[in-house]
Amino acid sequence: MSRWVLAWLAWGVAQPLSDSLAQVRQLQREAQQLCRFAGRGHGDTGAKQALRYLQRRFRQLGYAPQIDTFWVQVHRIRRIRVQVREAEDGWNAWRVGVDYLPAADAPSLSGEWPVDTLPRQGCAWWVSPETPLREALKHAQKAGVTLLLLPKERLMGSTAQTAAPLPILYVQANRARPTALRLHLKAQTLSTPAFNLSALRTGSRADSAWVVGAHYDHLGRMGSLTFWGANDNASGIAMLLALAAQLRKEEPPYSVWFVAFGAEELGLMGSQDWVQAPPYPLRQLRGMINLDLMGFGEKGVAVVGAADQPAFWKRLDSVRVALGWDPPLLLRPNAPNSDHFPFTQRGVPAVFFYLQGGPGYYHDGYDRPETLTWAAAVPFLRWVRAVLYSP
Repeated sequence: MSRWVLAWLAWGVAQPLSDSLAQVRQLQREAQQLCRFAGRGHGDTGAKQALRYLQRRFRQLGYAPQIDTFWVQVHRIRRIRVQVREAEDGWNAWRVGVDYLPAADAPSLSGEWPVDTLPRQGCAWWVSPETPLREALKHAQKAGVTLLLLPKERLMGSTAQTAAPLPILYVQANRARPTALRLHLKAQTLSTPAFNLSALRTGSRADSAWVVGAHYDHLGRMGSLTFWGANDNASGIAMLLALAAQLRKEEPPYSVWFVAFGAEELGLMGSQDWVQAPPYPLRQLRGMINLDLMGFGEKGVAVVGAADQPAFWKRLDSVRVALGWDPPLLLRPNAPNSDHFPFTQRGVPAVFFYLQGGPGYYHDGYDRPETLTWAAAVPFLRWVRAVLYSP
């Protein structure tokens, strides 16, 4: 490692506490802003609002962002209302995201049904937690069940591209089984544009470049429930903007593509689109760093793809060692769980960083900006920034 790089690393470690606090405050402001956009779901207005905000922010930082459009199909639950009758208490409303959550692929359905513990025609079947979902669906379709009710310890949302033949409601496990249920569910399957935003910081060498990416989309809204997506992944976008701001202050040795990916939650569709028609030759990339779930860090750093890309990981980790930062590390094998994966499939070294810790809110209505601690944000940013400057 050159003397210049070592001197720069020492300078980064010695930055004053006031600068670190200011950086954390800026990260929090970015996350709060991104969480204003109705869950940033495709097929809603939220993803487009977030895209316009990111376009404006990159321009403010001195970049000329480019937007690439691709099309996705998405199944959205527009309205949902559930009432239950428990014993002699009359009808009570259940709260979406608290008492229950529909499966993302639930089709439109309205009506009133008795709730039974056995699969019977025209009933809502309260399925035993021990029954595998595939087996329950087979019995339900055979018996003519109208609706499945599945108790769950945690209610976590997801996305879907098409409607299922039978609606499922996941019910909080501590809820008592009702005797009857009323449901009004309005869903829509549509084709809609999705977007990637790319911004280039040109380096002193044009023959090699990095990609640093984070997805800006989330699950959107489901009736009255908003999936805020603060940790997943407003935090990663906030870190992306922080790195982009830092690299405007001096020319990096290699070019850096900052990419805000769309439609990650629908199946890594934005990153797949980017590698299929890259604005820069993939063979000339030094690597790809993916930032997802960046809002904590009390329990260290996890690196998906480090365990089975030892040479690439050694390059990254040697910079961390030179910085003197020693967080707990969890080195995981590669997996198709975020936007690094399409890059690895095309032969580009790529890892997915996430910071461990926090209360564990994920794909629910509790993942809000005020829960984020940013415990490892500043040293992690120094690490990634140093990687982008390292030989």
